[in-house]
Amino acid sequence: MAYPTSGDHLQAPLLSEGIRYGEVIVDIDGDGSERRMVGGGEAAAMTLFEDENPFSFLGASAFSLSPPSPVDPFRNHTPSMSFYGWCKTVVCLPIALARLLLFGLALLIGFLATKLALLGWKDMKSPMPRWRCRIMLVTRISSRIILFSFG
Repeated sequence: MAYPTSGDHLQAPLLSEGIRYGEVIVDIDGDGSERRMVGGGEAAAMTLFEDENPFSFLGASAFSLSPPSPVDPFRNHTPSMSFYGWCKTVVCLPIALARLLLFGLALLIGFLATKLALLGWKDMKSPMPRWRCRIMLVTRISSRIILFSFG
């Protein structure tokens, strides 16, 4: 079924011949109450007139649409970095690299200590022997160092 077109606008099949272009009458509840969109072109898309508020039984007031915002979320108006910002970056970059190195080293030591403590341990139902618990202490200290390196 092809829908009739008028210029650049597509007309919906709900529009009858006796109604002006842009005016739509739709029976929502089937009880004869009507909701109307009046107007044509761009004004019809932005203006909605109703005979009654459908949420008045809840105590809600009538709807009102605010105008569209002129703010473009895809543009960044942040000024370029100042001299002070560059100084902070130069000073903090070695600290960030040292923390990253400390994180990697603590992760490696903790992994190796855990592998060594669990190597050959088959009886998981009984408690760990004392020497395995002491090696796991290294893993606990490594996890604290990892948290410290996160800052």
